[in-house]
Amino acid sequence: MGFRSVQLFNYRNLVDRRIEVNGREIFLVGENGQGKTNFLESVYLLCYGSSFRTRKDKELIEIGEKSMSVRGTSVTDIENDVQLKVEGGQKQIIFNGKKITDRKQLIQHLPCIIFSHDDIEFVSGPPERRRWFFNQTMSLYNPLFIDILRRYGKIIQMRNTSVREGREDLLEIYDDQAAAAGLDLQHRRAEAIALFNQTFNELFHAVSGLSGDISIRYSPSWGAIENADQAVEILKSKRSADFAFKTTTSGPHRDRIGFYLDGRDFSRIASTGQRRLMSLVLRVAQAKFYTTMSRRNPILLLDDVLLELDAERRRKFIGELPSYEQAFFTFLPDEQYDRYRTDNTVVYHVQEGTFEESS
Repeated sequence: MGFRSVQLFNYRNLVDRRIEVNGREIFLVGENGQGKTNFLESVYLLCYGSSFRTRKDKELIEIGEKSMSVRGTSVTDIENDVQLKVEGGQKQIIFNGKKITDRKQLIQHLPCIIFSHDDIEFVSGPPERRRWFFNQTMSLYNPLFIDILRRYGKIIQMRNTSVREGREDLLEIYDDQAAAAGLDLQHRRAEAIALFNQTFNELFHAVSGLSGDISIRYSPSWGAIENADQAVEILKSKRSADFAFKTTTSGPHRDRIGFYLDGRDFSRIASTGQRRLMSLVLRVAQAKFYTTMSRRNPILLLDDVLLELDAERRRKFIGELPSYEQAFFTFLPDEQYDRYRTDNTVVYHVQEGTFEESS
């Protein structure tokens, strides 16, 4: 299973207490602004060591306080204890009594997948949001991919500094490094997206009810190159543009990924409701893809995502939910959440940061 309990201290607007979540499904019921999403965020913090809502750790601390902590007891093969603390502007992650220096170690333990309203940016937002989605997808089942991303990112950062300073003499070195690291990243990304397409295609049709050929297209910035020498030549040919824009204008950090229905850009022809549904399908496909690649099930965090679906699509979406260790759902009080309850569901009513368990 997933988590047995989550203990909170000075965390956002939630009261300090230990909350038992010893169920396969956890329903959080309450009006907006009462703390439901904050609790989902606390679980995400324990899985990733960072928030899906902010990059500023100080925002996690209750107003007027100077420190916070979130602590969870989880069960995989054995019982584990994980804690995240922010104090004096510093963040600490402690796993089974040992300080973690790299968040990559947490992802290997108990990854979760969040379904939120912001996911619509994967469909209609800027290209970097789609790259981020697939980078996360690949990192979930292969944490070593994080090292590849970091290595390429550091090289591009150093190359950008040289470009801004007009140090053309250093670009020969950075071009070779960026070409090798970038080509590795491009090949892995192309392979993963091709595999992901197989999971995504069938799922999209099952949930959306739309007909036609749906596909994810990967358009690498460097095109269909075969070796690092070709990448170096592209980097050299773009130097004038790089110096003009003071940044590296080609490479995997500029790749584009698009969704196409019968050859047409889905983000341009789809309604807001269809784009919202697409974002939900992407998350379901991400969870199923993770299970296929790792032979493990994730934790699911679903933040009011059923609210905007009509009854039929809601039914289909629930029916297509992937296998999971544990799932946390948020609901408004007037939603018919009882129809989704099982014998292993724990229901909490959330009001002004307090949690009251329902019988």
